Amino acid sequence: MGTKDNSFENLIEQEKKITEQILFLQEKLKKSKQQREAHVNSLLRKEVLSFLGIDDDEISDPDDVKKVTEKLRELKTLKKVTREKEKVANGTENSAPYIIREKKSANKNINRNINKEQHKDKVKPAKVLQLNAAKNEQVQKPKKENTVAEYENIPSDDINRARNSLTVGIQKSYNLASSKLDYDVERNVFVVNDNKTRLGFTQPRTKKMPTLRVDSRQRPTKASMWVVKENLPKISNKEPINTDPVGFTDGFTRGHLIARSLFDDRIFKTKNTKRTNLTPQTRWSNGVLQTEIENEVLGATRVHDNVRYQVEPMYHNSTEVIPRCYHIQARSRDGKFKLNVIVPNVEPGYRINYLTGTMTPATE
Repeated sequence: MGTKDNSFENLIEQEKKITEQILFLQEKLKKSKQQREAHVNSLLRKEVLSFLGIDDDEISDPDDVKKVTEKLRELKTLKKVTREKEKVANGTENSAPYIIREKKSANKNINRNINKEQHKDKVKPAKVLQLNAAKNEQVQKPKKENTVAEYENIPSDDINRARNSLTVGIQKSYNLASSKLDYDVERNVFVVNDNKTRLGFTQPRTKKMPTLRVDSRQRPTKASMWVVKENLPKISNKEPINTDPVGFTDGFTRGHLIARSLFDDRIFKTKNTKRTNLTPQTRWSNGVLQTEIENEVLGATRVHDNVRYQVEPMYHNSTEVIPRCYHIQARSRDGKFKLNVIVPNVEPGYRINYLTGTMTPATE
């Protein structure tokens, strides 16, 4: 008789032992994980209670957890109030909660070859590093420089401030639908309604003076005129601007609603009349963003002869004296040229309180 082969039974026995070892290790790992979690929870409990100023022995019953909940709610409320105060101080309350679509310039009417010097008279700022210089201090006059080159490579934080200048309050007050707003990442302006405008096809006025409107606080609210080719200034108006607009403070420029390249403001007989065409405007908004739009309108006027032009300062509420944006619309008499944009009134590197007109470095 041959001997019995027990190899199969041995394999079964070995498999059973290995399975038991695996189950033992799994259970050990599970207990180790539970112990680690219990340790972390214990440390977390101590840290949270210590932060909230609650003794550990005060939380011995499930109902005691309400104390922690109440403390957390108080902290949440305090955080919300602090944020609101910061927003009011920085002039950024009620910023647009949505992400405005980005697009590149698609306006074929842009004439980028127009001489930038045509609007050089618009920019008469204080030196950027002396935005909040006291009035009794002698401010060093800035050297003549290329304003456009100075503002190349704007940081993303400043671009976001430009986007947030078009607040929810402004959208409601001026009946702007967010679905019709695109942020032009090349020109840093908002394009409204695909650049289409609803300016009426009224007969062009031969009058050389714009129509200017102000509110009860004498804040400029709208300026419009027909820009006619034959009425364009023959020579550049280099006279200094000695009239301060409502709310003007150090650091801002005296920004024209209707630019002096489009009409000769020397026809104004009084300072009060000149004042209705001026608002406090940042160097970037005035000397770069709006100047490019004005150059476009100037070029269109030379091509189409007559262009209806309108600029509307946009205020967040009735108490702010500094416009946050400028809604600019234009349309040629033949309808071949149209423009509908919103220019932010912000300054790279600074936060603006639009209620008081003060500027503070964004890093503070």
